[in-house]
Amino acid sequence: MSLEISVVSASSLQNLETLGKSDPYVTINFQGEKKKTTVKDGTLDPVWDETLKWELGIKAPRSDECIDIEVKDYERIGRNRLLGKATIALRNIVLAAPGTPLDYELGLLGADDSPTVGTLRLTLSYVPPAGVATAGSGGSVGAIAARSAAVSSDLADGRENGVAMHEPSSSAGDKTSGKKKDKLKDGIKGLAGCIPIGSSKSSISAAPDASAESVPKGGMPQMGTPNSRNRDALSSAKTKFQIRVRVVEGRQLLGANMNPICRIKFDGETKQTRIHKGTTNPWFDEIFFFQVEKLPHEVLEDFLELQVCNSSGIRSCTLIGSFKCELGMVYDQPEFAFVNRWLVLANPDEPTPTVQGYLKASVAVLGPGNVCPDLSAGKSDQDDVEANLLWSAGVHLQPATFVLSIYCAQDLPRMDAGTLQSLKEMLGVGKASKELVDPYAIVSYAGKEVQTKVLYTNENPEFRQNLHIGFLFPSMCNVIRLTLMDWDRVGQDDVIGTATIPVSAISAPGEDGFLPTFGPTWVNVYGARREWELLDGESAEKMNVGADRGCAYRGRVLCALHTQVGSYPPAPATAIDNDAFNSVRRFRSTRRFVLICQLTGTWLLENTGRPLEIEVSVGNFGNKLENTILPSPSSTHPANAVFDGCKYYFLPWDEASPFVMVNCEYEDVTHRLHAVNHITSIIDRLKKDIRGLKSTLRARRTSEGDQEVTNMLQTVISRLVAKCSLKLPEVDPVRHIETSLDKHLRDRRRSELDHLKNTAQAIDTSNVTQAMEELESIVSSLESLAQAPQNGIPDVFLWLMSGTRRLAFIRIPAHSVLYAHEPTSQGALAGKFHTYTLEYPDDKNRWSIGGVVRASVWLGREEDIRNWWDARPDVQLTVYAETYENQVISVPGSGKWTDKGLLMTRPPFSDADGRFTLSREAFFEPDGWAFQGDWFVDPDPSVRFAADAGRQLFTEEVFEQQVRIPGGTWIPAPNNWADVRGDPATHRDKIALAEGWSWRDVWSYDLQRAVDGEGWEYTVEAGIMGWSPQEKIFHVCRRRRWIRDRYLTHKVEKHMSLPIDGWEYAPLFRLQFHALERKIDMVRRRRWRRRLVPTQQGLPPTPRLAVKAGTGEEEFTQLTCPRMYIVSAERHEYQLRAHIYQARDLPAGDKTGLSDPYAVVSFCNSTQQTDKRSATLCPTWDETLIFDDVKLSGSVGTTETQPPDIVVEIFDWDARGAPEFLGRVFCRPTVLNTSEGYDPCPLQWYPLARGNEKQGELLASFEMLLKDVGELPILPPVRGDFYMVPFGVRPLLQRTRIEVLCWGVRNMATYELQSVTRPSIEFECGGETVLSPVMANLRVNPNFDKPHLVFDVELPKEELYLPPLTLRVFDHRAFGSKPLVATAVVADLHQYATEPKVSRDHMLVTAISSLEAKPGKGKPGTLDTDVDWWAKFYASSGQAERSGSYLAKGYEKLTVLSGALEDEPKYNGFRDLVDTIPLYRGRGEQAQFSGEFKGTFRIYPLNAEDTEEPPFVLDGFPSPDPQELLARVYIVMGRDLAPKDAGGSSDPYVTVSFGKTKKTSKEDYRPNTLNPIFGHVFEVSGLLPLHKDLKIQVYDRDLMSSDDLIGETVIDLENRYLSRHRATLGLPRQYHVSGVNAWRDIDLPTEILLHAARTRNLEGPVWHSDPLSLTLGGITYSLTDFEPKDGALPLTVGDPRERLALHVLHKALPIVPEHVETRELTHPAMPGLPQGQLLLWVDLFPANISPLPPAVDITPRQPQKYILRVVIYNVFEAPLQETSFVAKEKMSDVYVKGWLQGTNNVQKTDIHYRCMDGEANFNWRLVYHLEMIEAEQVMVVEHKEHAWSLKSTQQRRPPQLTLQLWDNDLIMRDDYLSEMTLDLCNLPKPAKTLKGVGPDQVPQMMGNGDINSVTINILDDYKNNVNLFEAKRVYGYFPFTSVVDGITEIAGKVEMEMEVLTEEEAKERPAGQGRDEPNLNPKLPDPERPATSFLWISSPWKSFRHIIWKNYKWYCITFIIFFLLFLFLFLFLYSLPGATVDYLVGGN
Repeated sequence: MSLEISVVSASSLQNLETLGKSDPYVTINFQGEKKKTTVKDGTLDPVWDETLKWELGIKAPRSDECIDIEVKDYERIGRNRLLGKATIALRNIVLAAPGTPLDYELGLLGADDSPTVGTLRLTLSYVPPAGVATAGSGGSVGAIAARSAAVSSDLADGRENGVAMHEPSSSAGDKTSGKKKDKLKDGIKGLAGCIPIGSSKSSISAAPDASAESVPKGGMPQMGTPNSRNRDALSSAKTKFQIRVRVVEGRQLLGANMNPICRIKFDGETKQTRIHKGTTNPWFDEIFFFQVEKLPHEVLEDFLELQVCNSSGIRSCTLIGSFKCELGMVYDQPEFAFVNRWLVLANPDEPTPTVQGYLKASVAVLGPGNVCPDLSAGKSDQDDVEANLLWSAGVHLQPATFVLSIYCAQDLPRMDAGTLQSLKEMLGVGKASKELVDPYAIVSYAGKEVQTKVLYTNENPEFRQNLHIGFLFPSMCNVIRLTLMDWDRVGQDDVIGTATIPVSAISAPGEDGFLPTFGPTWVNVYGARREWELLDGESAEKMNVGADRGCAYRGRVLCALHTQVGSYPPAPATAIDNDAFNSVRRFRSTRRFVLICQLTGTWLLENTGRPLEIEVSVGNFGNKLENTILPSPSSTHPANAVFDGCKYYFLPWDEASPFVMVNCEYEDVTHRLHAVNHITSIIDRLKKDIRGLKSTLRARRTSEGDQEVTNMLQTVISRLVAKCSLKLPEVDPVRHIETSLDKHLRDRRRSELDHLKNTAQAIDTSNVTQAMEELESIVSSLESLAQAPQNGIPDVFLWLMSGTRRLAFIRIPAHSVLYAHEPTSQGALAGKFHTYTLEYPDDKNRWSIGGVVRASVWLGREEDIRNWWDARPDVQLTVYAETYENQVISVPGSGKWTDKGLLMTRPPFSDADGRFTLSREAFFEPDGWAFQGDWFVDPDPSVRFAADAGRQLFTEEVFEQQVRIPGGTWIPAPNNWADVRGDPATHRDKIALAEGWSWRDVWSYDLQRAVDGEGWEYTVEAGIMGWSPQEKIFHVCRRRRWIRDRYLTHKVEKHMSLPIDGWEYAPLFRLQFHALERKIDMVRRRRWRRRLVPTQQGLPPTPRLAVKAGTGEEEFTQLTCPRMYIVSAERHEYQLRAHIYQARDLPAGDKTGLSDPYAVVSFCNSTQQTDKRSATLCPTWDETLIFDDVKLSGSVGTTETQPPDIVVEIFDWDARGAPEFLGRVFCRPTVLNTSEGYDPCPLQWYPLARGNEKQGELLASFEMLLKDVGELPILPPVRGDFYMVPFGVRPLLQRTRIEVLCWGVRNMATYELQSVTRPSIEFECGGETVLSPVMANLRVNPNFDKPHLVFDVELPKEELYLPPLTLRVFDHRAFGSKPLVATAVVADLHQYATEPKVSRDHMLVTAISSLEAKPGKGKPGTLDTDVDWWAKFYASSGQAERSGSYLAKGYEKLTVLSGALEDEPKYNGFRDLVDTIPLYRGRGEQAQFSGEFKGTFRIYPLNAEDTEEPPFVLDGFPSPDPQELLARVYIVMGRDLAPKDAGGSSDPYVTVSFGKTKKTSKEDYRPNTLNPIFGHVFEVSGLLPLHKDLKIQVYDRDLMSSDDLIGETVIDLENRYLSRHRATLGLPRQYHVSGVNAWRDIDLPTEILLHAARTRNLEGPVWHSDPLSLTLGGITYSLTDFEPKDGALPLTVGDPRERLALHVLHKALPIVPEHVETRELTHPAMPGLPQGQLLLWVDLFPANISPLPPAVDITPRQPQKYILRVVIYNVFEAPLQETSFVAKEKMSDVYVKGWLQGTNNVQKTDIHYRCMDGEANFNWRLVYHLEMIEAEQVMVVEHKEHAWSLKSTQQRRPPQLTLQLWDNDLIMRDDYLSEMTLDLCNLPKPAKTLKGVGPDQVPQMMGNGDINSVTINILDDYKNNVNLFEAKRVYGYFPFTSVVDGITEIAGKVEMEMEVLTEEEAKERPAGQGRDEPNLNPKLPDPERPATSFLWISSPWKSFRHIIWKNYKWYCITFIIFFLLFLFLFLFLYSLPGATVDYLVGGN
């Protein structure tokens, strides 16, 4: 691939020479590579004819690149001058055919871009790479064309010419660009909407290969071409449809502090989601079903509406916004659904609806045979959402444009290595460059991208471009993403870094809001490490693209943004002119800042084997690897990490703390950051107050009515109000430059703070729970204000480094360490010591940390640095110039050192890294500083630490060495005793014991290695060959390791004497140095220092040392910085006591599901660990770890407020392998001055975390005791080798009893391929354990024989400190094997806490009744046959109209639950006696469910003073033996079942299984319905607890194939049976002895009450006779309290005592009432997706009860057969539809047609022909047969869906009679005149006379007559209505109506009679149809119609007589006369010639 440019000639060039003419030549720059022609001397019209060629490699250029051409005048002396310039866009060349030469004649421009007269002629030819087609040939290079993708589709701005926007190019370096392009295309094609017919559409002009579809203006985006084939396949008859709506989430709902709820409305039905409190981005994820049966076109024309409302406490809702669309729009989509689409919400009441938020939803319209797609909710934060938006017609969405001005960029990193550049030059693909980056910028928003041009080899590019992104305003996308890219010719473009601009932070909605605006300001870009790496990992890529938080500063971009509403962009990118570019120079003016960091310690480090240092930087300032910025003393001195005695390492800094000072220059944006800090201070204070309140509430466990809590809450609110009232930081107009966004944000913050202040003042402190929620809502509002989108100062980075390698980092926001004069505006960490946690920049160490650094970081203006020093009068600055003398050994083993040789990779004198030459003689004194004294050797203190430093136990080792000749005898080697490296060592017996140490045992050789039986290992040559444990003949060397342990007895201050010369040795320069020379060491160094002192008063400048390097002509000066240290005058000694008591809820570390945890505590430079606890998830260590002699610099006050953090880590000990990390927590100690008294710190719970996951809690306390003054408290008591937690700290214990009802286990999984058959359970709490008996056989009885276990344990009095309870399940197997098969932890024992049971002598606590049979009691009552159970059900479910007179008779209701019975909150899942606790086995995330534990616990304190043991609380439990149970299951009905048949319906039936019993209603299925009324009763039996689950399944019956499961539900009968809520049989509200509500329990209410009182330890019941009352638990109840004396009771009620007992049961005890529960059906193949609902209830009886109480009759109501007779007598005022052709008279051939709605029996009267006066006579009888359920006022219509259907489909509907008036036509179709529809159960009263007919009989005419304003008040007034089935017969006049222009009018009146009869009555009073026989009851004579009533074609004479003769008689007579005259004349003229001839002839 190549680009050839032939430079032909130029003409009319400028002459810049004074004498002679110019000497022109041409330079052409393409992709950073310049080429030039030869120079033509002395001519203004040169001719070159030269060809320049660029080899482009294998990567095609982008079409937006340019070729820069300059014509210059060559000068031999001085610079060459410009004659003209020109630019050619590559787009035209790329689009041309390959290899086609293009001729250009370019007009040249001057230096100021003004045109000149000169021209240049060129010829260009481009050859693309193989396999890449150009756009001109239909390929994809046009797509490569311009990454300037703005609006992918023009989206309807009404213009014919759209904007040329291009899709993202895959060549621009984004790896995901191809996916984005596909996704963008899919999104464009997926746009959809409801558009009115005839809406105009706009065209789109796109890139040559781009395609997009248009969207109509003002409507909803089109979803592409409607799939009309979907509708063509639909039937023209009524069809059943199912509509599924899944509401996923809402976003950006307009408003604040809302409780959103979503309502779905369709076909008059409304469903709603749950309420989500206090959010504008609710996550709903709920699915809803709608069933409808209509004509398909009616369904698809119906509207679906989704409303999002703000629900208050009383559930009154205010509409936020709604979305409304036709179902046809959904049905036309692929798979008949749109899935996870964003709906634009609007307020329809607004004149111009605007966007109120967004709702994500899925909608599916399923007809016959349609399959529902996957509607699973997906939560995504992707930005390309505009192509996924739907909005209703009329919503005001406007086209808009973001104009992002990209001015320039700075500080970009090198993206290529120098070696790679050299390789490019060798390969001929470019030349080496010093600036190794070719940057361009990409801006993306809402799935669209635009990009700048590429500026080659430029690390500080000036782009000078405006980028335009079109979108629909307002958009819900919240992120503008700015990505810097590095163009790469050879491979894929690299991502430099990414910055994001949140749109919500630069705009505000509402009337007082503002459009997105931004800058001009700098945007910082972050990503992976700046240093170039050949192989970047996945984590680096994530950081660069912004998916993860960046670990390094990678540059910044100066940009600005403003929004244009009303149009789309004219072009994706435009140039910024010079004036506009110069106008932002004031935003680039900088001020001097200083970053100060004082470091006091670094610990918790891993051993790297290399020197470590800390680097502090902000931006590029302070980065020691950057050579483009003046150096700063930004790093600490390199030091070896020292072992801390336990696990980690630390950097041994002495009393002199490293001090870092970084001078930097940035724009003064402190006014923005001060405002953020001001709000952040309010947030921090409020969060701290909320935490304190929560802690108090947790300790008290109750808040209501607590005055202390209320006072605390009032204090918090007062403090919040005071802080919100403070003034925001002021803006200095001289120093600060404000943008428009700054002004908007200041106004918004002030108004929001005032609003929050008023909100806080209005908080009701009496309701603590609600007040806490409101405070947390205020925190969320404040956090949205604490954003600084225009922060130009980069974040501060602290890096842990080893040489030039970066290991771990911490990123600190600049505002958090920014100094301010006002304390409220200062950063929370500014100048304060804080423990920063270092993190690794890669994903290798998922949960590890890179260490911790305690530092004080301060950032401020240079003039404010005096404030830093003034705040620290006790510190002194020490500065040293530093250089390292380096040497290498000349010959290994010679001992001669030199500064030359192959290993000498550093200068003789250099810095610590060896990068710069720093000779001692070449140092110059910096300005303001002077040298003090001479150079001196100062070894690093870290090399003084010996190998045993910090250790408590150390193994001394020495190697015994022997040699021989091959096959000879072993003799001592010359170097008989050596170390591991072979260096000479002391004889083992002469090794002296160090002071403070003692030997543990004697010397012994190490056999725990690969050695022989005597510890020897063999080799041929030591140091070259490896060692072998087997002796061979050729082995000549052997050694063995002698070891001896010593342990530390007491600490001794060591003064290790270093050699006077101060050399440090290492094998290589990059490795760790040590003090003593070893045989393997090849290099050495020593540190020289020279002190610097300031020479001027005040603050000296930052010292920068100038050092000369090189010699002769190559001499140059380089800058370096000295080391700086802080020495504090105050240094105190502390003792830390870490009281580690216990932990709970730890993750499992072993496969058993348990852990062997121990705690590792790290503090400053020391680490200790507790003892391990075996096999537990809730360990109790009860240890105090003492850290003595902790020395900290600084005042005591500073340490009290800013102490170092303590790091506590929990590990799981493993016998093999490394310990497994379980969790970590950072704790802050409490500093105590014992001279003022000692008050122990109480224990508190600290949350443990592993990554972002919570992993349990730690109960601990940490005290830092000052040792300098006063005496320390006595040491804690000792247990073995450990200190215990002292009594003043540990919780106060009391004797506590734990009762365990170890009922049994269920669903146990196999363990090691064997079933668990004989389990036992061990319960452990507080160090005490109790073991359950071994279960005999799990398969026979999964309950324990003796389930009641009791053990006493010392537990804390405060419930806050209660330890968890651990369950361990063991299986007892053969040969004594007892494996641990499952575990569980009960973390919260509070729920089982109770009070001790009080013993009552007069009360006998007995076991729960086994429900033995009782004889029936009570008087016989009166049988009421007028009501049935269905009347009771309908009356209770809000359908009183279907209950008849049930409520009027005073009967009670039952409870209809909206969910399952066990889900009712007051029953708590029936876990009062037996709880279900899941058991697990395994470790961590691999833990598997292993079964369930059935049981419960009771915890209560024991009084030590009571001599008598209290009775057991859990006494009286049922027998654990298996018990046979009979379950009577009542299946009432199903709702909204999922369809299974192709017709969109099902044939459901029910199957009930319990134990081995299974019953079904398959033969009594309900055909073709999704809402079946079952009315089934099943009796099934099983054996508890073996069979505890009752499974109810609903199937769809199929004739040919197997039946399909619709859904199922499972009920745990065991919990119901054992519960003391008495869930076995629901108790009715009233006691009846007969009738439908007859008492059906085996116990009477009085017996139930007595039993309940005993089991609950209640006193009573005590009965009183006058008046009848009883006392229970000290409360007296009277019958009159429940039944008023004058209240009418049903006749079926029973004994008053029983009635009162029943009332008290409901009032005083949580007894389950008579109920019907609603259970969700689920399908195993579709978990989480409801398949409908089932209404049912279950009664439980012991199987030995005989006889059982009779079952409730819930058989569905059966319809009664009726006959409806409608006699049509006369019709008056019938509309006259036609005009007689002959008579010109208005007339109609009237007849009446009638039918019952839902039936096909359509009957007609005969025809009254030629009705000319509106009166028609019929005397015609219409007879209809119907089946009626009169109690429900519904008619049952049965019909077969198909000819092959086995059963008829039953439909219930109101009995509605429709009568229509028609005009008969003989040839054409009949004409419709008017109609009426009468509800037979709700007839309007007929008029007695014709004049009485009026609008009061027509509901639609009760309003204003508009058909859209239907008033139904008359239908609700039963006084004006008639029920035909009650009246039996009605007669009178009724109106026909018709709708004309939307107005309902009376169009005819009918005189008729309606009569309804039963079948028996109809047989007694027969009547025929019409006037057929038997024409009786009443007899109908033929109508007396006028003579004009006839059919003209069948009565010609009548037609002539009544039509023609009547109207045209005189015309007829006249016609006859004229006809006769004509005939006479005709005959006369006809016979005249003959007669004349005869006459003439005869006359002759």
